[in-house]
Amino acid sequence: MSELNEENRLLSEFYHSLRSPRRQYLIEYLSRVRQDKYTTSELAKYISSVERGISMTHATGEPYRNVYNALSQTHLPTLADTKIISYNNDRQIITHGENFELAALLLDTTKPIVGFFIRR
Repeated sequence: MSELNEENRLLSEFYHSLRSPRRQYLIEYLSRVRQDKYTTSELAKYISSVERGISMTHATGEPYRNVYNALSQTHLPTLADTKIISYNNDRQIITHGENFELAALLLDTTKPIVGFFIRR
């Protein structure tokens, strides 16, 4: 496969992986809160708090459980498939994957550009 085709394939996979707001919140959190590892519970609390506009300590109940389940069943495996994160399903532990920095860079550069065009 040519290098150009490989780049197009990878870019397509990244855009697919990053199209969900919850996945974007997750990447932004991992970029901002630099740790060696994260738990699914921690990420679910963060995303639930963002979606509901509340503090992480108040992110509980059914909305939290819905986010937790969606992360475990869909979002984390999708990001792991593109090596944006590494995900240990048994232990519910997440670490940065080999493509994490590239994914974070894509979000950092495209969100302001999209925002510019929306506001003009």
